[in-house]
Amino acid sequence: MKKIIVHSVLFILLLAACNTTADSKSVNLPQLTDAWSIAMTHSGGIAGVSYFIEVIANGKYTVRDDRSGATFTGQLSPAELEKLTRLVNSTEFSQSLEPHGCADCFIYDIQITGKGENFSAQVDDITIEKSGLEPLVGALRNIIEREAQ
Repeated sequence: MKKIIVHSVLFILLLAACNTTADSKSVNLPQLTDAWSIAMTHSGGIAGVSYFIEVIANGKYTVRDDRSGATFTGQLSPAELEKLTRLVNSTEFSQSLEPHGCADCFIYDIQITGKGENFSAQVDDITIEKSGLEPLVGALRNIIEREAQ
């Protein structure tokens, strides 16, 4: 009888541990004032894509397709630059501390430098939605897609 009680208690504790969720860690992105840069590497997927984009404070950007070796440069319009700046300045990043796995997902490595601060994060197709970075990744992907067609 004692063994049954001990096993029952252990089983209940194990179930309770499995139902807990890890907290997330939230941080604000660096404010984009004066000199700043945003860089993102977009890689993975079934096709194994590998793109890099960097945008700097004056709106100039560079897109590189690492598979083909092609490099494209351009200039954001004032409206696009304002939208991107506003987007970063209002984004709060929430990093999930829960383990996950994602075969054949796209992976997005983001680095932002601004106002003496550095920010770096990696999200994928599973974690992007809850991260707060989905609109920023979407805006940067739009530039990549526009250039690398």
